[in-house]
Amino acid sequence: MRLTRSDRTWLDAYRTALTGQCPGAVEEMLVYGSKARGEAGPDSDLDVLLIVSDRWAKRKRLLRRIGYLLAATSDVMPSILAYTRAEWDGRRQSGSSFRRAVDRDAVAV
Repeated sequence: MRLTRSDRTWLDAYRTALTGQCPGAVEEMLVYGSKARGEAGPDSDLDVLLIVSDRWAKRKRLLRRIGYLLAATSDVMPSILAYTRAEWDGRRQSGSSFRRAVDRDAVAV
C-alpha cells in the first residue's frame, strides 16, 4: 500500500473522529483501489470502505460525511463507501465483482 503522509494523517483523524462521535459503529475500515495496490498516481483518490454494524444502517451517510468534512481541511480526496455487515456479506453471496476486487486488493487500516 502506498499512502501519502496526508492520506495517513487523514485516515488517523477519520478513525479517531468515528470512534469518538460514533462509538461501535465501524467494524472494519479498508483502503482499496489504486492506493491499496501501490499503483496510485498524483491525482488518485483515496478509496475507503467502511463495514458498519447493522444497527448503524440508517446513519451510514453521517459516517461518510464525517470523513468528507475532515477532507475539506486537507489535500486528500477520499471516496468513502459504507456497507452494513449484512449488505457486505450479501455482495459476496451475489458474486459481486466489486466485492471480489475489494477482497483481492483491500488493506485494513
